[in-house]
Amino acid sequence: MARYLFSLLVCAIGIACTILATGGSAWNYLDLPSFIMVGLFPFLFVSVLFGFRNMAQAFSVPLKKASGKDALIQALHFFKMYGKTTWIAGLIGVFMGAIAMLANLGDLSAIGPNVALAIVSPLYSGIINMVIIIPFTIFIKNHRG
Repeated sequence: MARYLFSLLVCAIGIACTILATGGSAWNYLDLPSFIMVGLFPFLFVSVLFGFRNMAQAFSVPLKKASGKDALIQALHFFKMYGKTTWIAGLIGVFMGAIAMLANLGDLSAIGPNVALAIVSPLYSGIINMVIIIPFTIFIKNHRG
């Protein structure tokens, strides 16, 4: 668990340093439509697909010392599906932003938010994978032996 928290700290410091090095603001990287598309949609999709109970078990199993092999395999399937769904949602966000941008080429005020949707969506997918999916997958694989 300490390694997980340390990896979160490293990720946060890396993102903050990158934002500061580029002279930007954290507000430039916050986009509500992208967050809904990549952060919320995949989470709800896999929770409905696996069930809220199995989803909660998938998050808790790797943190328990004694977990059954079947529970670990089910949790691994959950996180693999969650990871794939997150990347697919990011790709959908890119296409939605590009389509909306191309549809509004005459309106320059609409291009910026749609470019943000297209660019920030894969960024969110990567962050979700780095912060949630990869660490839990590693915990599960370390438990399996």
